[in-house]
Amino acid sequence: MKGMEKNSEHRASERMDRTLQISLPDQECETINISASGVYFEAITSDINAFSPGTTIPIEIRVVITTPGCGESVVRFKGNGSVARNDIKDVTCRGNRLGVALEFKDKLNISMKES
Repeated sequence: MKGMEKNSEHRASERMDRTLQISLPDQECETINISASGVYFEAITSDINAFSPGTTIPIEIRVVITTPGCGESVVRFKGNGSVARNDIKDVTCRGNRLGVALEFKDKLNISMKES
């Protein structure tokens, strides 16, 4: 197409490189990056099929916010995502280390708990 640069990215939402705690069924992971439309994370698994493209996965992302003089608050984002793609990063004694791109199916539910 005219005016398109080679290797340019066309994303619906800007990505932020952030390490956040993410909970999946039977697994705790950390995000690599996140956007309004999805998240990319790494998981170690012996069941690659659990992360096959098109698979719906329930997720919870936790963000700890510290405000001086007010303590900590934990914000939780809960919802479902659909695996867009995965790639094997490494093979470990505990299983395959996968990079997983997950697209949020709907808006995430947000809740906050203050300590």
